[in-house]
Amino acid sequence: MNVSRGAFRLWVVLTGLWLALVGFFAWDEVTRTTRGHYQYAAELKEKVDPWEAYQNKRPIAELFKKPSETKWAASFSKIEYQYQAGYDAAVKEGSQVVVDFPDGSTLNLYTAFAKPEQELVGRWFWENRWQRRLDALSQQGPLLAIALVPPLLLLAVWFVGRWVLAGFRRA
Repeated sequence: MNVSRGAFRLWVVLTGLWLALVGFFAWDEVTRTTRGHYQYAAELKEKVDPWEAYQNKRPIAELFKKPSETKWAASFSKIEYQYQAGYDAAVKEGSQVVVDFPDGSTLNLYTAFAKPEQELVGRWFWENRWQRRLDALSQQGPLLAIALVPPLLLLAVWFVGRWVLAGFRRA
């Protein structure tokens, strides 16, 4: 019976299970981060003061450019849970519409934009899904350390223990 070979195989199996567990948690976190409620960050028209637009109750069409007329890339921001009630109220009053996507995310869009504009923004949002996933994955750096340090530390302790025990063998 070779204890070293058996212990190494045990380490390989435990490391595989550990990496699978940490990978599951990373995937769950990325999925949880990318799913949710999003809004389209519309671009203000040139002569609109942002503070005036925020405090004024002018129609959306007077404040923001149509999505097809914007000069910057489309931007989407996640709606935090504490603001969700306001967006739900806007959907009930009819100033916004919710678009569902197959990955479990939703997008709130202004109804002031025509249907083709809403479809354009929806297409941009869907095309941007992999970038959102990569951004969420890039935030998982600390999880990489959690995945690698314990197995490597266990392997180092094993080799040091073997080295110490080898010193007690009879000559």
